[in-house]
Amino acid sequence: EIQLCIFPHLQEFLVIDSRQNDPDVLFVKTDEIFGEDFYRAVEAEFSEALRCSSKFPFSHLINLPIAIEEAVRDIAMTFILERLGVPVEQEEAIPTVVVYVVSGGALATHTGKVLEGLQDLARGDSPGADGDSWEVRISDLVERETAILQEINDQQVAEALKGDSPDYFTLWESRN
Repeated sequence: EIQLCIFPHLQEFLVIDSRQNDPDVLFVKTDEIFGEDFYRAVEAEFSEALRCSSKFPFSHLINLPIAIEEAVRDIAMTFILERLGVPVEQEEAIPTVVVYVVSGGALATHTGKVLEGLQDLARGDSPGADGDSWEVRISDLVERETAILQEINDQQVAEALKGDSPDYFTLWESRN
């Protein structure tokens, strides 16, 4: 019923809300979600998870990153749904949510197909005249994410060539 299209390197994301007959296409700024209340909620959850008593303290600490990741994801989803007007305290009122992360190899090699798929999702069953405005915005988001990914890739290659990257290694190196 709700589809979130997250562009990890951008400060806005796309929401396609299909709870009504015609899907609503929204562009939400991340600072509308990730404000002080969000960070306080994450800090409280982190503090609680860190201090949780356990019979196996090392195991607890080793698994802490997974617990934190799940908590941050849950808190973020709650804040997004609240921003969309979903009464999260009523569990039966929570719609089905699908999250697409628009980045990585698929975006780098199949930008046109990704863009077409996002436009099809947003268009729904009724292509209308107002579709032009959000299609331009979707194209802009995809282009900006693609450009940032290319810039990051170029930086990583430059670091690898200079030997500054821990992600790449050489089999033999003489620094004499």
